[in-house]
Amino acid sequence: MQFRFDIRKTIAAVAFLTEREGGSLDMFLSLKMLYLADKESLIRWGKTITGDSFVSMKNGPVLSEVYNLFKREGPTADQKEWDTFFSERVNHSIRLLRSVDVEILSEREMERLEEARQQINKFAPWTVADWLHKTCPEWEDPQGTSIPIDPDVILRNAGRTEEEIETIEESNRMYNQAKKLLGVR
Repeated sequence: MQFRFDIRKTIAAVAFLTEREGGSLDMFLSLKMLYLADKESLIRWGKTITGDSFVSMKNGPVLSEVYNLFKREGPTADQKEWDTFFSERVNHSIRLLRSVDVEILSEREMERLEEARQQINKFAPWTVADWLHKTCPEWEDPQGTSIPIDPDVILRNAGRTEEEIETIEESNRMYNQAKKLLGVR
């Protein structure tokens, strides 16, 4: 299953979390918050907030493109846009450089982000990776690298039927085609 990465919604989601965290956002914790929000969105609605790819890494699952953006290694156009809104990391945290229109996120997307933020913030930061290893059955130990996580696996683990998964895949294919035809990034 392929999604279409949406840099504008990703920036809005990260800005939303940054604001909720008091203006500074820890890279590690935010990657976990975004992963959980996208995973829950996929399970509930069949599409994610960011359109990013899921991957297993040593310290748990993350969103691939967002991770690269934090490291300042994203695709050139996306990185340039990201860098206009977020500072470089200082002590593994970023800050907003200017306001972001978070209203491009739906109310339910903001609710998922807030739920994920609260869920991660229940734990001491050094326990989050172990908790995710135990509670995310789709995570696999990547042995020092990263392994793609198939969204179908997430959906199966959540109890979705093969017919439901096929419908979700077709819906995402049609959505991606429509955006491509319309020239929407």
